[in-house]
Amino acid sequence: MKYDVKYFDADDGKPLDFQFGQLKLNILKFKYLKNQLVDENRLNTAFDLFKHDVNTYVNRNEERDPEKVDNGYRVRDFDRGRVAFDVFTILPYLYLTAESEEPFQYPICESLYQEEWLKDNGFGLKHTPMLSGNGRSLILGRYFPDQTIDILHSDVSYGIGDESDIDNLLDEMLSNSYWKGKSIDEYDIVINLCCVCTNDFFEGIEDHYDEYTYRMVYTVKSIELVDKCYLKTRRHYRPERFVEKTATVQNWVQIRNHIESRSYLQDQDYWDLLDDIMSDRDTYMSTYDWKI
Repeated sequence: MKYDVKYFDADDGKPLDFQFGQLKLNILKFKYLKNQLVDENRLNTAFDLFKHDVNTYVNRNEERDPEKVDNGYRVRDFDRGRVAFDVFTILPYLYLTAESEEPFQYPICESLYQEEWLKDNGFGLKHTPMLSGNGRSLILGRYFPDQTIDILHSDVSYGIGDESDIDNLLDEMLSNSYWKGKSIDEYDIVINLCCVCTNDFFEGIEDHYDEYTYRMVYTVKSIELVDKCYLKTRRHYRPERFVEKTATVQNWVQIRNHIESRSYLQDQDYWDLLDDIMSDRDTYMSTYDWKI
């Protein structure tokens, strides 16, 4: 393989080792689309999820069982290895990146098998969320509609590839508007993978492959270059440096105050909330000194 990549399971954060033949990387093939605008459907997807996240917090039950899934956005989640409020705390920093007119470093990673997921997604969503990139889609679509971003589009119809496809993916990404001409020698390449056989997000894909192949198929959730010391010091259950850097308690408290200061009866209330969060961007700028 051309690149030294560290793979992790996106569901549990455990390392995945494909180097010694015990586990082969079967990856759903994809198309790498450079410099794409965020269209209306993608913005609607991101906005639906933003509303869902706000409602999850607003309608939380303070007497919840700590083991239940619907606990939603408690500060102490950070100490349990899960940064539940990162869906909010990443947003001002994404805005600052777009406002600087600097290209985004990494592609949006789309879900595969989108039509099947929409039949019964449990969220009441009209569109399929991205595996990663919902926040970037929300910020670009709302505030910077003329700026572009790369998109990694996977689909079961493209077939199954291997690590050579990851090489091709990185060739494309590292020649994009941000990385072209930059050295990556100081960084580790981290790719979080979703195993389509164990993730409910991909229910129905087994109809396309025999049982053995289906059990071993992955798709790319996210790509990130991180400084060499990060993997030894990370606190999040899976490696996501940007999430960890932005998801501080201080940032969350500031955004939480905005969420709790209004009621939510119509879409405009949520857009107004997003505008309120972005109005504090100067505060976040003073702490944004850690970008790769």
